[in-house]
Amino acid sequence: MTSLPADWAAAKPGIKHWSPDARGDDPAKRVVHAPTGAGPGDGKTFLFLFGYRTASEQDRSMLAAELAHIDDDIAVLREAGYTVVVDQQAIRSDLLEAVAAEGTAGFYWSSHGGEDGSLQCCDGDLVSPGDLDPATASPDLRLAVLGACYVGAHAAAWRAALGGRPLVAGWGRPVTLDRAVDFLDADNGLDNLIERWLLTDTPVPSAPDPRAVPPQVKGRTKGLKDRVRGLAHLLGAEWAKGDGHYEVTVPLPEGRTHKVQVFVVDSADPYAEGVELCGLQARVGPMSALLTPERLLAGASSYGRVALVAGVNGNAEIVTQSFTPLDGASAKHLAAHCYQVAHQADALELSIYGID
Repeated sequence: MTSLPADWAAAKPGIKHWSPDARGDDPAKRVVHAPTGAGPGDGKTFLFLFGYRTASEQDRSMLAAELAHIDDDIAVLREAGYTVVVDQQAIRSDLLEAVAAEGTAGFYWSSHGGEDGSLQCCDGDLVSPGDLDPATASPDLRLAVLGACYVGAHAAAWRAALGGRPLVAGWGRPVTLDRAVDFLDADNGLDNLIERWLLTDTPVPSAPDPRAVPPQVKGRTKGLKDRVRGLAHLLGAEWAKGDGHYEVTVPLPEGRTHKVQVFVVDSADPYAEGVELCGLQARVGPMSALLTPERLLAGASSYGRVALVAGVNGNAEIVTQSFTPLDGASAKHLAAHCYQVAHQADALELSIYGID
């Protein structure tokens, strides 16, 4: 039986270093670009920090794809007086030090993200909002873009950890690499955030009040089973009973599907008080500063509408909804509402995240 060194036997899972002062990144992968002009960025810094794992071939290819699309952003920032730092191998301490450094006005962090809101570093380590000290955050910090899956759903926690001042933008759900690259290129992506918040002195809006977003609709299922069975048959959909609703998995073109919750509520609107309404709702994802009203509201007339409802972690949730009187509604009528709500949510999901 082979005995392990005491330090190895007692070691906790995490990053392995051969010596206490070892580092998991290559300092030569950090490049500092001096300003080429003067403007709102005088004396300030913006950082592009990439936490993709150096040991992963897939991560290295994702890094290369993003690096090929930030030259225009670097040029714009430098012309406005900013010192721009590009670190291809960012670790936890890089982010902590950048946030606390005098003159840091913003940063773009790109890597994998965890459902708990954590960011992955190039050495496999993780950094979470709880690792930051809000009291040490730079008073100049105005913009934090977290280009990582899931992290946008924890924007409220990240904003608090960054001192409560900066606008925090991030993906609330997983995105494809193509969608992430599109964000770096599109006029309404990173370019727009830089133009609005780093090239002007426009006050950063205060954090949204979760109480300003209506709560999730609580429905019931009594008397709805036969209606759901009928609309599901017309759509060729699968369905199951949930908590206060039926869940219908609607088939869509190109082999896609989307889930719609179907439930009954009583109307409280004038001239329709007490009328039973069939409610249909499909989830798109968390709202974030990466999304614009134009992207959410574009589209043809439909039975469905786009709405915001209270989500988790203090974030608003994007949903599509439809409410129609249940009395007298045919199976075909309800199926049309269900399909359009599903199709609208799926189209938004594909446009925003690039995934089903």
